[in-house]
Amino acid sequence: MKRKMTILFLLQLFVSSAHASQLVRLLVDQKADIYEIQVEMMVDAPAENIRAILTDYANLDRLNESITSSRIIDGEHGGAVRVLTRIENCILFFCKELQKVEDVTEDDHGRILVSVVPNSSNFRSGEASWELQDSGDSTRVIHRARLEPDIWIPPWIGTAILKDTLRREITESFETLDCLARKQCGNQSENPLADNRTDVAYEM
Repeated sequence: MKRKMTILFLLQLFVSSAHASQLVRLLVDQKADIYEIQVEMMVDAPAENIRAILTDYANLDRLNESITSSRIIDGEHGGAVRVLTRIENCILFFCKELQKVEDVTEDDHGRILVSVVPNSSNFRSGEASWELQDSGDSTRVIHRARLEPDIWIPPWIGTAILKDTLRREITESFETLDCLARKQCGNQSENPLADNRTDVAYEM
């Protein structure tokens, strides 16, 4: 009887973990002043929930505390939505306020495509994409980005520190995206993307 209960418990645990959201891959690479990011996550929520959060341009500050404000500044810019985002980032005791203006569109496959407007941003160039592969109650979220900041960084802040800070910011944003999409942000005990996980393919 005890063995049967143990098997039942393990089966329930397996089923529960199989349906939990999971950060599958996180890659942060740097070449000269250009940062390349690739993130893949399985979210136990419909794609429409995730898309609604990513396209809620007036409330992007919900995704990360570094985002201080966001708003649409042109809703009909050549078929794109032009979004202004203000960011404040700190590395150790060095803090910098950034402005990023982006044109956002969707292609025929439903991918969200983002292009930085350099003349209005603290970035020389930048582009990003969000791909949502809907599997009914779960969604594979694939995010790719290429950013070239146009800011001065103190020489004592090394590449490893920059990349580690960026990785933590990305992880925080995806944690929040996950709980917002699953409507479980009130459950503070659940943290499926914690830094001490061993089943994530981190690449730096």
